[in-house]
Formats: sequence, structure tokens, C-alpha cells
Amino acid sequence: METLLSKLGTFLRQHWQPKPIDPPQVDPELKKLDDLRRSAEVIRYSILSLEFWLSPLGRLREWVRLNGKVSAVLLVPALLVLPLITFIVRQVAQWLGLLLSISGKLIVLPLVVLIAAGVIMFTLVLFRAILGR
Repeated sequence: METLLSKLGTFLRQHWQPKPIDPPQVDPELKKLDDLRRSAEVIRYSILSLEFWLSPLGRLREWVRLNGKVSAVLLVPALLVLPLITFIVRQVAQWLGLLLSISGKLIVLPLVVLIAAGVIMFTLVLFRAILGR
């Protein structure tokens, strides 16, 4: 368990490299921009200011980047392999259901044949008794 934790710590130290974020700057030509570009610039500045306020050393950005990579590594196999596994499991379940149905009918069939043979024999014995032969 300790080796696993030490390997995880080594891996994180290799990939955890936050870089300080520069404070956001307002576009000097903000007043000259048209309305749509000005609003986009204000939104951009607000988001960058929030990011700088939350993590000026870049740790939040590095955390998002590292988790994005991990989620991409986990998402690709999940999207490619999971539907195939689901299809296979569904087919196996369907086949098992069909086999169960067939085996149930194979168990009932000899019983029905035995009962039918008994009824036919009983009928023949009854006819012989009635007709006197």
C-alpha cells in the first residue's frame, strides 16, 4: 500500500507544475469596441479576474488541467468499451433466457407425453372393459 501511495505522490509531483497567473489587463481600446465585443471583453476580464482572485499562483488552473487529463483518459475507454460490454452482457442474458425456456419445455415435454400415454392406455383399458374384449 505504501509503494502505491509513494508512486502516486511521485506521479503527482511530476505532473503538478502550477505557474503563477498574471493579473488580467483591460483592453486599452475597450471604449472603441462595438457593443458585442465590449461585452465579450468585459466577460473575459471578469472571468480572468475571478480566476486570479481564487488562485493567483495558478494552482486552480493546474488542478483543472490535471483532472481534465485524468477524466479524458477515463472517458475514452468508457465510451468505447462500455457499450461493447453492455451489448455482450445483454446478448448473454438473452441467450440464457432462451436456454432456460428451452430446458423448461424439455422437462415438461416428457411429463406431457407420459400423461398422454397414461390417458390413452386408460381409455383403451376402459373401452376393452366396456366392449367386453
